[in-house]
Amino acid sequence: PRLAHGGYGEKMIFALAVTGPTASGKTALSLGLAEQLSGEIISSDSMQIYKYMDIGTAKATREEQTRAPHHMIDFLSPTENYSVEAYRAAALGIARDVEARGRLPIFVGGTGLYLDSLLRAPQIGVPESDPLYRAEILDGIKDEDDVQRLWDRLNSVDPDSAAEIHKNNVKRVIRALEIYDKTGIRKSELDRRSRECAKDIHVGIITLDFHSRDTLYSRVDLRVDMMMEEGLLDEVRSLYERGLLRPETTAAQAIGYKEIVEYLEGRCTLAESVDMIKLSSRRYAKRQLTWFRHNDGAVRIYCDGEDGAMRSGNEILSEAISAYRTLRADHERGI
Repeated sequence: PRLAHGGYGEKMIFALAVTGPTASGKTALSLGLAEQLSGEIISSDSMQIYKYMDIGTAKATREEQTRAPHHMIDFLSPTENYSVEAYRAAALGIARDVEARGRLPIFVGGTGLYLDSLLRAPQIGVPESDPLYRAEILDGIKDEDDVQRLWDRLNSVDPDSAAEIHKNNVKRVIRALEIYDKTGIRKSELDRRSRECAKDIHVGIITLDFHSRDTLYSRVDLRVDMMMEEGLLDEVRSLYERGLLRPETTAAQAIGYKEIVEYLEGRCTLAESVDMIKLSSRRYAKRQLTWFRHNDGAVRIYCDGEDGAMRSGNEILSEAISAYRTLRADHERGI
């Protein structure tokens, strides 16, 4: 059973989370919930943390942000990277402050790793990512053999992590090696320690889902078209010309940005770039659906009927408010 109190006699924070795939309507639902439940929105989107990246990350507009306070957006330069551990510490502090003011923390976003970090115990002793360490290793990678040797080294010191990380995912291989080199502790061991449930926060999860994959994919394609109409090309061009989309950074890998950079560098046409954005977004939505369906205890709300027709926003909001009341009551009873 979950207790309403965490360790050391400190009251456990209760927060709500709205998750689901891209283009499912998380922003609209979260704004309605914030207004109805006196809530404040804490982003759990790994790309909305970056300044200047507004259109392509589907960040809440200035008008939408006047409807409820927003946190964890627009605070980091696209040239900087950010860790899951740093996110958890900052988001938890904000949630504690929001609750202390008698308001409801509402986490909103589609980054599964960010949400999972709140559900699990914090990782203690995990070093911050060192850009120099990463750059030194990347400079030594010239071909497929170098990639294989790098993974082989990880397999020799941390076979469990190596089994979970494909050799071509060089970024994750380097991070696992960095943790071991700087702490002497395997990443897999730190991960095992963090699988215990968090004792400082309880997150009631509402997951938006779809009966029809085609309905979701149509919404994804429409969103990309709308982003282009709203000026995504100019947004990416500005960031690119200012040197803010460096290839080695996380921000430069964001869907909608990396594809347009290919166009700006003459490697494809604009139409091809847009098609790639749509394809990448649909694939991402599929991965998100799979990820969030594994959240035990989450309340699933379908955005469409069994015939694939979209339900009204008011109907979804009403169901979400009922779900919140159930989740809150379960928390208070220690379930």
